Amino acid sequence: MRNITLITSVIDTPNLPLSYTQTRSVFNKQQRLEQTKQTILSIREKIPNTRIILIECSSLTDEERRFFVSTVDFFINIFDTKNELLIQRMFTISKAMGEGTMTILALQFLINNNVEFDNLFKISGRYWLNHGFDYLLYHHSLSCVHKINNDNTNMLTCFYKLSKELTVEWLQYLIDSEADFVHCVGYEVIFAKFLKNKTVKLIENKVGINGYIAVCGTLIDM
Repeated sequence: MRNITLITSVIDTPNLPLSYTQTRSVFNKQQRLEQTKQTILSIREKIPNTRIILIECSSLTDEERRFFVSTVDFFINIFDTKNELLIQRMFTISKAMGEGTMTILALQFLINNNVEFDNLFKISGRYWLNHGFDYLLYHHSLSCVHKINNDNTNMLTCFYKLSKELTVEWLQYLIDSEADFVHCVGYEVIFAKFLKNKTVKLIENKVGINGYIAVCGTLIDM
């Protein structure tokens, strides 16, 4: 199985509100960078035969840039485009708009550059795979997703696995989701709508990831 792992990341967050909170992140840039380093390390340890694509939107130092270029296979920094309209999409009150836009750009890069893969793993930056992660649950051609609180309308987006075919469909669905982005529909809800009537494997086991909730600093264990 040829795997690709997508990390969506913003290590330098502005002091701007989201639709549901005034605090975007309680962590500073250095803390978020260290957490993202842990994300990358855990992928290298836990997901075999994978290449990593990291999409970022931050002003980086030369040292920070060199770190990312040397530790992942494909590195995209939206900040480097100097496209103000695109960069602004990362930091509106709509979390889904930022996450969705980053995912669109990363998937377009993979497809446009003919990057071969069978499975796409996606993990949000600053989350990491822990000792409870079982790769064997994902070592097949099926797409794998997790419900949040056993709710079919709310699917986990900080970690999932999609087949190549479903990845292409997800890209188009996101492109067509601008109205949901503008109206601040939850990204987990958008993902659930996309998955409705799709053939996927629901993973009932614990996901095997840790991470800090940016808006409050709480450590989660899923």
